[in-house]
Amino acid sequence: MTSLQYWIATVLATACLAAMAANVALGHSNGSARADVTQRQQYVQQSVQLEGLYREIIRALAELGARNNDGDVKALLQRHGITYSVNAPAAPAAPATPQRK
Repeated sequence: MTSLQYWIATVLATACLAAMAANVALGHSNGSARADVTQRQQYVQQSVQLEGLYREIIRALAELGARNNDGDVKALLQRHGITYSVNAPAAPAAPATPQRK
């Protein structure tokens, strides 16, 4: 082996070693990113499953606050960006008068 061949082989071996080290580092980084994405995906899926329950809880709180005229419940919901208004009660129907024949 000539001196030139020796240095070419050494440079190629060093380049292969650097490429292998980069591959290992990127593989580790990819595994960490994949675990993070999996965790976020699980959170989103669980949030979607609980959305109906959250809506029912909010509706029940709003109805309770409106029925009892509870300012604390209304303030609690407003702090979270939820507002509601109370419809005016319907006017009582006029009593029916008997018709004479």
